[in-house]
Amino acid sequence: MSNALGIFGLILGLAVLSVLIYKRVPAVLAALTATAVVALFNLLEPWTALTTLFNGIGSTFGTYFPVFFFATVYGKLMSDTGCANAIADYFIKLFGEGSVILVISVTTALLVYGGVTAMVVAFTVFPLGVSLCRRANISKKLLPAIIQLGQATFALTALPGTPQLNNIIPTSYLGTTSTAAPVLGLIATAIMFGLGYFYLKHEVRKSQERGEGFDEASLRPGSVSELSGEELPKPFLAFLPILLLIVLYMLFERLTLGGYSLKQFNSFAPVCTAMIVAILYLLILGTASGRKDTVIASVKRSSGEWIGPLLSFSIVVGFGRVIASTDGYAALVNAVTGMQMSPYLSAALSVTLLAGVTGSASGGINIALSSEQLVASWTSKLSTPAQLGALHRIISVSSCGLDSLPHCGGILATLDVCQESHATSYKYIFVITVIFTLVAAAVLVALASLGFTM
Repeated sequence: MSNALGIFGLILGLAVLSVLIYKRVPAVLAALTATAVVALFNLLEPWTALTTLFNGIGSTFGTYFPVFFFATVYGKLMSDTGCANAIADYFIKLFGEGSVILVISVTTALLVYGGVTAMVVAFTVFPLGVSLCRRANISKKLLPAIIQLGQATFALTALPGTPQLNNIIPTSYLGTTSTAAPVLGLIATAIMFGLGYFYLKHEVRKSQERGEGFDEASLRPGSVSELSGEELPKPFLAFLPILLLIVLYMLFERLTLGGYSLKQFNSFAPVCTAMIVAILYLLILGTASGRKDTVIASVKRSSGEWIGPLLSFSIVVGFGRVIASTDGYAALVNAVTGMQMSPYLSAALSVTLLAGVTGSASGGINIALSSEQLVASWTSKLSTPAQLGALHRIISVSSCGLDSLPHCGGILATLDVCQESHATSYKYIFVITVIFTLVAAAVLVALASLGFTM
């Protein structure tokens, strides 16, 4: 079978998966159907394809189990102790109801920049987001996009020094640092955040003009706290678990004692340990406030709420493993890595196309940079540290363009956490994470090509 037909099968499989997920078909059925399409066009033995899918689901589920579990418990306790509502009240009084988009997105970005895994940040900010949207009467269908503005754009890829994989992986291939091309990074940040913020403000206004407000019926019963007024903790006590999470994660990520570090046991151990400390604090706070039964019930309830989002995420990642096992995928990688053009444009297109196929930003970067031929074609033309730094920043930003198509596992997880669907919320996410990110990447390519590499 020709490589062209195999590649067509990959594209068709991704399209089938995206459409079925958009139509609210259960993720497992969507993945099985898409796997059948990919297997047919790439002449994969059916049970080989299914085994690859199931093994991919199982290994991903096991890998991400701890971080999804602790993030869900943490987020639920933030809600049920009243901390999320207390923070919402504080910000509304300080900045007014017009500050909701700014507060949610910046809080999310701080967690991401502080090192909390972007995949699970939605769990931690969902209670705050619901409280703020409720207070400002903003439709909850916009919440996933507001979270994504801080979760999957500038803080993940553009801000100099961000510890996320998108910014760290290029350092080992290009010999750069996490603060590579800081000015270009700040320019990309301004573009992504500025366009995203004003777009969401516009969509909120349009939504409210249509008479859409916060719909209580869109929330699962008991998913957020109803505490208010004097029942809420003081603002400092409410902010403390977020500060604990960021500061302790940064400490545990770097701390080495007697030659041992938490990361050597599990890559998620630092952030999970920080979450455990924050969870213990929230349990003590809730108990001291006379709500012992509430926080115990909160832990019990949240202990099962992480399964759905993680399963959806794992299923999509498993399907990505099927794609990666095909001849069509190998042909596509060869075609992408063989593109002849300027190194900056080649890097941007290679990374974002591969990220789109795999539904993973870090996956796109890893595949592109693991091609010695491709990296050599870039670095042979970019000899100075400043040029390599610009290449690093372009790769990082470009990785979060097409990775956010409907089949992206992170998008599925965020929608599940926010209790929304592709039909209600994806169009806003697409503009924020795909269009504006690609605009930022295009601007960086143009600037670097003109010689601006700071």
